[in-house]
Amino acid sequence: MKQENYNAPSNMNNDITLPACLAVYHPELSVYAYGDLMADEGIDDGDLLRVRLTAVAHDGDIVVAKTNEKIVIRALFTDEQGRQWLVSRNDQNDAMLLTAESGIRLLGTVVGIKKLIVRASAAECQRNIRHTQAKQQAPQPPTDEEVDDVLRTVAPEVQNGRQWYAVYRAMVDYQVQAEQHYVTFCERVRRAVPAHRYLPVAKEIGRMATQSFRKRVALWRADDAPVGERCFAQYLRIAQLTIELLKALSHR
Repeated sequence: MKQENYNAPSNMNNDITLPACLAVYHPELSVYAYGDLMADEGIDDGDLLRVRLTAVAHDGDIVVAKTNEKIVIRALFTDEQGRQWLVSRNDQNDAMLLTAESGIRLLGTVVGIKKLIVRASAAECQRNIRHTQAKQQAPQPPTDEEVDDVLRTVAPEVQNGRQWYAVYRAMVDYQVQAEQHYVTFCERVRRAVPAHRYLPVAKEIGRMATQSFRKRVALWRADDAPVGERCFAQYLRIAQLTIELLKALSHR
């Protein structure tokens, strides 16, 4: 951006004299904005501003003011002490305190903006790109068919009906199975491997959700499991195999 203000040509008198009869009609003029100090207010470099000539402005108005050196476009803001400031939306420029000694004179308020050059907001573009990249990088949930394939792969490891609990818990951890929906899980297993010798029973699967088995597989402990140490190792192996298979699907 070139600069933060509107500079009048050197051969132009910055003072504007109008007939008194026009004062009640709030005459207007057009000025170009330069720089990006008011970009957050929708005013960009090169915009054509419709300025209503007035010496009165309200808190929050975008105003055009004349300082000792230049003409600026700023926001009028009143602080908690009742002092009025001209504020840019860029920390590169300090706010200007309006006092009798400041030499700042209000010329008018911005009442319209004409976009001569249409621009997209850089912040919005970056936000959209980040959102798109996040979606692309996020793991895709496995399909029902893929989950059924996992069940068929794990099934040979299951040596009794209760060991299906390890598969259930792993699927809950990986968010492909709703917690405590034991009937739904058992029905799914029966559809995927109907000929399996040891099919799960919802009531028995629910009974296994105790002690450390109530927690995520990563938090299981042999000394707090509802089965012996040898059986615990079998449950843990089945659960970890299920998680590995599900995790592999997310990287497909």
